[in-house]
Amino acid sequence: MSSAPRIGIPAVAGLGSLQDATRIGYSVDDNVARLLRYHWIEKRLSDIATARLTATPEWEVKGALALHQWLDAEHAQALRQRIREMRHPVPRLDVAPDPITEQRLADIEAATTTAALLAGMLTLRKQLLEDYREHYDVTNPLVDHPTRRVLRFIIIEEEETVAWLEAAVAAKPKGDIPHDFTPRRDERFQESYNFDFPPHNVYSLPYVPAAERNLALLCKRLLEMDVPEMMASFITEQCGQPWEFYLDYKRQLWDEARHSMMGEVAFESRGIDWTKIPLNVGFALRLNLHASPKERQLLLYSIEQSLMPGDTGKRYEYDVAVEAGDELSAHFEGYDWADGVLHAQIGRRWVRPNPSTLDEGRAVHEKTWSALESYRALQPQREWWVEFVRDVLGVESAARAEDLVETKVVSG
Repeated sequence: MSSAPRIGIPAVAGLGSLQDATRIGYSVDDNVARLLRYHWIEKRLSDIATARLTATPEWEVKGALALHQWLDAEHAQALRQRIREMRHPVPRLDVAPDPITEQRLADIEAATTTAALLAGMLTLRKQLLEDYREHYDVTNPLVDHPTRRVLRFIIIEEEETVAWLEAAVAAKPKGDIPHDFTPRRDERFQESYNFDFPPHNVYSLPYVPAAERNLALLCKRLLEMDVPEMMASFITEQCGQPWEFYLDYKRQLWDEARHSMMGEVAFESRGIDWTKIPLNVGFALRLNLHASPKERQLLLYSIEQSLMPGDTGKRYEYDVAVEAGDELSAHFEGYDWADGVLHAQIGRRWVRPNPSTLDEGRAVHEKTWSALESYRALQPQREWWVEFVRDVLGVESAARAEDLVETKVVSG
């Protein structure tokens, strides 16, 4: 029997050759069993990264954990969806596939140093990446195209994650990571308990020139690592929420870390040593240690809602950057504004606000702000803004002394 005549156009939609499509790859049962294992590893790695972010002292590792915890959650979501497509009823997605895999994850989770945490993640991810590649190569490219499509995107991101981990492990980080939610910074940051942060006031002072207000905004962006440090605690400590709760808030956690990186990049582009800015840990400290997980979530919602008005919120911040003539800052503020729109939607979806919600958020703010008093004696509450403006802008600060005094501000 002869094959059908061809007209030169690739067959089977270009997914491979006709011979490739005859390959007997994984059965549906084998496929689902492998996907369940991948899903569990991705989910657990995401949860571990979230839980360890706050106490990890190295700034760069915090940022990477913020990214990885979201990417892993996205990978888990894609795998969950593919499993649902192939099996009804859906197999349980909340149990470990085997004790050996779970023990390897538990060993990573138990790490007490940055070096051990990253080395454990690297070893497991390298094996997982090999498993993904093998699965992609073995499964039939025609009948199992949906799985191969999911794996293709996951492989790309896992390759990038492994490359970062290899470089980070080679740097031999020396930080200790206690198993708690006290925010920590590495030795480059000498004023973590100096809660005097004038940029919270200066950016909104109408009589201050736009260049100084824009500088204050960049400092605020840089400080935003304190939001992931807080969010990680309430995401981890609120057990039993719908899967979508974690997916949404892990996305927001990553966005907030990106905002901090925007400030980092802006200062690096100017040749400024941004580690000398007193990037205090007050926001995460007072909330993680002096508020319940639900209260932290509620205050985050209140903050996001407060940033929506055009005359004082994210649009105003974008306009300040434009007025200052800082193209890079305006670019960053525009995307910070866009993210704020999504975050307000996430807050409304999971807080389910009522007429008293904002008042309740303000009450959490007042309560936890008072709790900071017990930490102020740890370091001098030094005013640093005037000297910083002089060094960076080459002019004297236009802010009045009374407007540099600490006020009850929140991050955002």
